Amino acid sequence: MIAQPEGFHRGALDRELAGRLLRRAVGSLVIEEREALVGLDVPQALARLVGGMQAGPRWQEIQDLEGMSAERGQLAGYRTWQLGRLVESPQPFREMLTLFWLDLFAVSALRVEPLRLYHDFRSGLRERAFEPLEKVFTFALTHPALLLNLRAPSNYRSQPQEQIGRFLVQYVVGDDPREKAALVADIARAYTGMFVSSGRLRVLDYEHDPRPKTVGEQRGDLRAEDVARALARDRATAENVVRRLFGWFVTTEVAIPQQLLLAAEEAVLGGRPVSELLTLLLGWEECLKDQRYRRVKSPLEVYLAVARPFGYRATIRAAETLAESGWDVVHPPTLAGWPRGQAWLTGSQVARHVALVRALLSGGENWGATAQMSEVLSRPDWSSRLVQTLLSGELPAEVHADWQKLVQEAHDETAKKEALAFLAALPEFQLS
Repeated sequence: MIAQPEGFHRGALDRELAGRLLRRAVGSLVIEEREALVGLDVPQALARLVGGMQAGPRWQEIQDLEGMSAERGQLAGYRTWQLGRLVESPQPFREMLTLFWLDLFAVSALRVEPLRLYHDFRSGLRERAFEPLEKVFTFALTHPALLLNLRAPSNYRSQPQEQIGRFLVQYVVGDDPREKAALVADIARAYTGMFVSSGRLRVLDYEHDPRPKTVGEQRGDLRAEDVARALARDRATAENVVRRLFGWFVTTEVAIPQQLLLAAEEAVLGGRPVSELLTLLLGWEECLKDQRYRRVKSPLEVYLAVARPFGYRATIRAAETLAESGWDVVHPPTLAGWPRGQAWLTGSQVARHVALVRALLSGGENWGATAQMSEVLSRPDWSSRLVQTLLSGELPAEVHADWQKLVQEAHDETAKKEALAFLAALPEFQLS
């Protein structure tokens, strides 16, 4: 584990901080999962989240159906089982990080055929999600799915595909490709000789351009794997990845503290695992305690905030509705034109969020409801569990009287679901 610099939270997590850490890592709060983190320090808590928990009875079935859908090219089914992973995975933190990598590399199932090739790419990212950046980059930037996603299946020596260079400079390095023309050209030439046919990568050495190229601090007859290693060791790339991770797991509304940015960059450049980098980002005391660092919930997080704690199962209806709301689990939101943060906090989006919660509460099996919701609402402490689950116990003082009235008048399950919908409509619910 990397040294904990000044500014990192030390000491045991209380319920409030454990809940905040859990929401940021997995997009939702399950009370039992939060309680398992209380009393641990941040590295211990993150290690537990990275390791995951015991798999549920449906987990193997979800994996089997996911693979079957990919092999058969059934996109609607595949989308549903990917959502099922996010709801029922024993490693929800890994699933959320996999979504981050898919967003960083902007690879979409809508642009990669056959679907099994996209599935292989996604599965490989999931497997390597917490490893050092170089391993993630080497896998992703040499995978045929990336080339198909960029409409660059054929890379002849005489026709380098500069869209590869432009994409990597803009999305991975975080720079303006128009100002890095030489780098764009050198990256494109490094990929010459790579061809994708029938979902398989072929490398033809006679089509590779052997002339010297410069990427980062590397110079020579570079190929795609050399580009991946060079970018993983590049400071501009490290800064971009750190900022993107901070925006994904902490907030896009407040800039990352400079001291944290520098410490995180050094962790990346030092070849530390991404799991340790995330420990830094999620465990920074200022960001963990200061309410300014709350993150606006995406449609996916609104869904997970209800689906995970109350035992829902993913359905085609839920997956399609999320896609219509701006978060397709197989099509990165940035690729679809949805930046994170304030884009999710418009009046129309908040209305969609509330409608999504109401659909979950009233839609029955079409929305994946199980008996677990009824079990929670039949408990004597049902009202406090709802406040803990949806608001981390932080019920605003100005709505306390309205809430108490709802609770006192809630004599059946329908009324209790109305109370849940009331909490989901509060501004505090829209923030993680």
